[in-house]
Amino acid sequence: MLVAAPTPVEARANEIITTLFTFIEDQEKTEYLGERVSQLQHSLQAAHLARQSDADNETILGALLHDVGRFIPTLHSQMPKMIAPDGGYVGRASHEIFGERYLRQLGFSDKICQLVGAHVMAKRYLTAVRDGYYESLSETSKKTLKFQGGIFNDAQVAEARKDSLLEEKLAVRVWDDLAKDPDMIVEPISFYKDMARPQNGAAVVIEEQAAKLSAKQLSKTLEIVINSTNADCVSDLSSYVTAHSRTYALPKQPTVAVCIDGFDPEYLAQGIADGILPNLAYFIHHGFHTTAKSCMPSFTNPNNVSIITGVPASIHGIAGNFYLDPVNHEEKMITDATLLRGPTILQQLSKRGIRVVAITAKDKLRRILSHGLENAICFSAEFAGEATIETNGITGVEEWIGRKAPLQYSGDLSLYVLDAGVKFIEEDRTDFMYLTLSDFIQHKHAPGDKDANEFMSALDQRIGRLAQLGAIVAVTGDHGMSDKSLEDGTPNVLYLQERLEGRFGRGSARVICPITDPFVRHHGALGSFVRVYAKSASDVSSMLSFIKSLSGVALALSAAEAAESLELPLDREGDIVVVAVKNAVIGSKKEEHDLSNLGEHRLRSHGGLSEQDVPILMSIPLGSQLAEGKATWRNFDIFDLVLNSQT
Repeated sequence: MLVAAPTPVEARANEIITTLFTFIEDQEKTEYLGERVSQLQHSLQAAHLARQSDADNETILGALLHDVGRFIPTLHSQMPKMIAPDGGYVGRASHEIFGERYLRQLGFSDKICQLVGAHVMAKRYLTAVRDGYYESLSETSKKTLKFQGGIFNDAQVAEARKDSLLEEKLAVRVWDDLAKDPDMIVEPISFYKDMARPQNGAAVVIEEQAAKLSAKQLSKTLEIVINSTNADCVSDLSSYVTAHSRTYALPKQPTVAVCIDGFDPEYLAQGIADGILPNLAYFIHHGFHTTAKSCMPSFTNPNNVSIITGVPASIHGIAGNFYLDPVNHEEKMITDATLLRGPTILQQLSKRGIRVVAITAKDKLRRILSHGLENAICFSAEFAGEATIETNGITGVEEWIGRKAPLQYSGDLSLYVLDAGVKFIEEDRTDFMYLTLSDFIQHKHAPGDKDANEFMSALDQRIGRLAQLGAIVAVTGDHGMSDKSLEDGTPNVLYLQERLEGRFGRGSARVICPITDPFVRHHGALGSFVRVYAKSASDVSSMLSFIKSLSGVALALSAAEAAESLELPLDREGDIVVVAVKNAVIGSKKEEHDLSNLGEHRLRSHGGLSEQDVPILMSIPLGSQLAEGKATWRNFDIFDLVLNSQT
């Protein structure tokens, strides 16, 4: 009987399999981290145990290839050594990440790649949830756990339980633990080579994906694979991540996104006119520039979270700095990711082995930015001196930068963030970096003021340095900034709770000011957006009508109206949302707002529709595909711009 010859695509896929399995076979005499089996025996035993458990072919191959990142030649030299306190060598860091990237490059199925990339995660999970699991680990495995992030905390366990492949990932981990028996009888490597061939179905994804490539692209991909000259490169087969249904290309060179807190377009326009922003001017003329809209409310937390998720608050769930807990009716500050819905782009990039660094001026953002990060660095300038490897992925920050962390209330807090960012680029320690600053200066000084110009010039110098070092840089703001004072210099404040209680009775409503944060000296907890919670539902309609009649109110909306028109999460809204006019702010009661720290400065604040405009600038031109049909840009498009414009 005649057997059909393999198609050119099948032939190329078979060549990929042959090359990969040659690397595996070469591990026959390679020691496996001090255990009594070789690396090859360990891999074959893991696959054998998967077969005994009636696992499907993809899971079996995931078990076989779970350590592939340890021994691919060019990958091995790029991974940092893990050295125990006693000086002993205990393996290479991040081998699972490099292994997953390598297999994605070859075109293996997403499931196989996820299983390979998760067996360290599974180890951290099991040590947290399974009694006696840590004690069952070998001494070598216990030592490597410290380098791999340690035992999962409760939040990490909860996040892991959302994974549809969790059980398979845990199974691969258990087989990995058991695959250290020198007397185990297993199938030969050739058995699994046949299983992986596209004609047998398990790796048909190679054929399907390779079929989409041109002959030239196939040749280039095979050259990378067979010669192992550039295994750190991620090919067109899988060179992106997704978050909230948006797709982001992996960075091709060091990439930096900067969020200038309080970056009103007037600061840019005035700085350009005064000639103090040569680097941002260069971005405007040679890269990309537009005016975008931030999210409502135009505060720090919702917009930073939107930037790192690529979606508005209606999707990610965080719609303020401060909120009323609907369960116990307590006012709470948002300082962690408890209310966050879905993944961040930073999280997704880190899972793909991208070296992510996130630095914030304000520590209140740090735990949100660090949500779900793997093998990443995340710290605040505010508490730079307290950074630890366990919590922040870095220690000794002050010594490394060469100066102490600045005062909380200073423009230097933002410059410290940028100085750290420059140093990371100089030392080639990051692939993607998010730097988010403080608006201390903008709250005190209008565009064109001496202090404002000095601050903006200092920012421009550091942003320019990032670009000069070879990074692709994008810049935006979380919100704008407006003068909120009367002609005589006194703050223009509507104390809404006082007015409501005067009309509807004491205790009839609670007014929550979502601008409230640990930096109250910036603004006295006065912004242009508040939420009203009525004691009695029967009063809501009357209160809404009354609020609309008050001077200084631009919008008064029911919860449903606000959720619809301002892109807010309906289940976390107050009964009424109130937005002030441009030159006014809204508070609760006068005694609850300390304005003594303003001194001789006029009140400048944000939160309303009038502070939604922010610039977006980029050091390179806009990608051609992004330019098509885009009517309105949002500040949370910045990751899309800076990653998907790279060629």
